[in-house]
Amino acid sequence: MAAYTPVADERGGPEPAFRSSRFLRAMAQAERFARDRSAPILIEGESGTGKTQLARHIHRHSPRAAASFRAVVMSTLDDSLASSELFGHVAGAYTDARSARAGHFATAHGGTLFLDEIGKCSQSVQQKLLHAVEYGEIRPVGSDREVRVDARVICATNGSLEQMTAGGHFLPDLYARLSSFRVRLPPLRERRADIPIVVEFCVTRWARECGYPRAPAVDIALMSALQDAPWPNNLRQLDATIHRLLVDAEGADRLTLDHCLDDLAYLRQEEKPIAGDLTPARVSAAIERAGSISGAAKLLGVDRTTIHRFQRRSQPGD
Repeated sequence: MAAYTPVADERGGPEPAFRSSRFLRAMAQAERFARDRSAPILIEGESGTGKTQLARHIHRHSPRAAASFRAVVMSTLDDSLASSELFGHVAGAYTDARSARAGHFATAHGGTLFLDEIGKCSQSVQQKLLHAVEYGEIRPVGSDREVRVDARVICATNGSLEQMTAGGHFLPDLYARLSSFRVRLPPLRERRADIPIVVEFCVTRWARECGYPRAPAVDIALMSALQDAPWPNNLRQLDATIHRLLVDAEGADRLTLDHCLDDLAYLRQEEKPIAGDLTPARVSAAIERAGSISGAAKLLGVDRTTIHRFQRRSQPGD
């Protein structure tokens, strides 16, 4: 499977190769869906998990890769103008519409149209989206005829469209059309094995921006704290935190917990004593049984940090 970066990197450089099984399963599923030329895809995931980057990745691995990719954040569209933005309008359709304008569907013809925060659009727009997805036709505002369009639609949401549909806020027919090909991007708390990879990637990227002669090393205690932090805003928050740490470190050769100021205090957790009855065999058995560090910690009655620290201290030469 191709390498994939969840943090938009317009500066060039190598892409990280993730190893989290949950993330790799999601990527494999997305790439299978990408091979289909026309089926809509729904990407689900919390804020900051990389849904826009995944949509671009799907486009790059699809038969439409040579055509355009258009991205629209639905929550930014004024409801009164959303139809015009998406489907275009003819001259004279409304006040100030002095000339015709092609909407996003028309400009994405032959390529991919990514609709982020799909749950934020009104039901009137949802009805028009349903027609466009189902029949490949749009009607520009002010026009009396349909226009054929060929755009593959990818949608994303950080909420539950299923719950929105059950609550009467999202059209059941549109949900049915969008949810057949569905990919869920796991949050960072479910793929902590990838955090060191993301950290190294972000350190290298931001070091250049911050004027470092070379990327600094990351202290093991800091890395452990980064792995255990909650990251409610996921990759976006981690990326911003690394940028901030590099600014605060002022060119240091190594990033440490000492560079975490008061507003990054959640990274400066006090060390807890290691449980005296833990042994390498018990820890390994618990990890194997639970399938994760978090699960093993619950089985053993300790926290994740304790197991990480125990593993480090149990390594030869420690």
